[in-house]
Amino acid sequence: MSDEGAQDLAALADRLQARNHALAQALNRAGKELAKAKAQLAQQTQPPLSFATMVRVDRCSTDDQGVRHASAEVIAGTRRLVVPVAASLDPARLAAGDTVMLNDAMVLVEGRGPDTAGPVRTVRQDLGDGRLIVVDAGDNPTLVRRAGALAGAAPSRGDRVTVDPSGRLALEALPGEDDADLVLEETPDVTFADIGGLDAEIGRIKDAVELPFLHRDLFERYGLAAPKGVLLYGPPGNGKTLIAKAVAHALAAGGAGAGAGVFLSVKGPELLNKFVGESERLVRQIFQRARERAADGRPVIVFIDEMDSLLRTRGSGVSSDVETTIVPQFLAELDGVERLDNVIVIGASNRVDMIDPAVLRPGRLDVKIRIDRPDPAGATAIVRHYLTDDLPLERGLDADALAAVLVRDVFARTPARRLAETRDGHGRWQPLYLADVVSGAMLRNIVDRAKTGAVKASIASGAFVAIGVDLLAAAVGEETRETRDAVLDADLEQWARVNGMDPGCLTAIRPAADESPAVRELMDQEAIR
Repeated sequence: MSDEGAQDLAALADRLQARNHALAQALNRAGKELAKAKAQLAQQTQPPLSFATMVRVDRCSTDDQGVRHASAEVIAGTRRLVVPVAASLDPARLAAGDTVMLNDAMVLVEGRGPDTAGPVRTVRQDLGDGRLIVVDAGDNPTLVRRAGALAGAAPSRGDRVTVDPSGRLALEALPGEDDADLVLEETPDVTFADIGGLDAEIGRIKDAVELPFLHRDLFERYGLAAPKGVLLYGPPGNGKTLIAKAVAHALAAGGAGAGAGVFLSVKGPELLNKFVGESERLVRQIFQRARERAADGRPVIVFIDEMDSLLRTRGSGVSSDVETTIVPQFLAELDGVERLDNVIVIGASNRVDMIDPAVLRPGRLDVKIRIDRPDPAGATAIVRHYLTDDLPLERGLDADALAAVLVRDVFARTPARRLAETRDGHGRWQPLYLADVVSGAMLRNIVDRAKTGAVKASIASGAFVAIGVDLLAAAVGEETRETRDAVLDADLEQWARVNGMDPGCLTAIRPAADESPAVRELMDQEAIR
């Protein structure tokens, strides 16, 4: 064969070899795709597995051929079953409370460890034999058995545990609930000297709260008992919370009892932002904590702010009538078998009309003190707490003179301090002035506005700017404008109730203006509509 023929044959062989290689690759890919399709088909046709909860190994033995035979008691939903355990599983590795898998033949084929989620219950009692009495949010008891991580533990009363879906096994202890955002325990640093313009009210609460603790022997000699509770009520921003804190401070500083007094501050509205039954549990917890703190003779003040939100009149239809369970729970703690020695409840409310009458009857919150808006003398005393002689003041004026100027401006019944006009039940329009809605918080805010103005002016000028008449007048003007806007935008009935006015005698509100009679008549018609 010639060299040329040999070369042709070699080239043909190379081409055939390349084709064979390509065909082998194609067959290999087809085999992989077929295997993948078979695996997907097998997965899609695999029978489903069922979840169950392991209770205990029922039986485990080995026959003459060395084959192990085991069965286990499990709970699937609400059914208790005894099922065989697959030979590939070691029964000794299955613990009570573990989640296990059952195939379509009801054979236990897989263990997955304990579930990390489930219903939460509160421990009422440990029976000591591996069983617990737990309660749900509605205080309904259930008998469960300790399993999983709880098998060797001894939960205490009040601890929270998770239970399996059937509610028969307690699986895991949960950390204690953090209620610090609801109950703040402290010894306040507020004193009665920090509160201005409320001398008469302070005297009344001292008689009701301080005397029973600071003069126990005299109260016992005359057969008197400390009141269970005090209600501070009135328009917002006038010192109700400050008075409660000052009482706690005075009891601590006065050396009443075996130790310093304790102030437990409860945020009423946030107690309602809980699941059904949780609010009642928290009420019990609050009073339990108070009893524990007072056990050694220390005075304990339980201060409930915005009490009307927590102890609303039953049957009012607000908050899905949750008050029908919270109010009885509160009364049970106040009047219950466990005495509240050395504990006084102080409530604060802007809406005393919304508190359930049973809470306010004699023997409960029977001391009621109205904290009203300050008069000019009281307002001056309040302003002097925040406007002091050590501040940079306008030359020739001291703090007393500036306070008098500020209070005179706030209480001025002039067009500049007129907020709006209100109509009474007889159709008569009356002007509403800043003086009609003044509060201690407002007076402090005005002083702070003047101080902020002085700071900004000092930054701009590069030197200290004194607080003077002009800055105070500007601050009162800013407060007037903001208060005017708030009054005109508020719901009339709610605004009247919160500010201590009879909503039946306030039927309309309109901006204050000096319009012509025709325009004013038109505004009257619009208000009536």
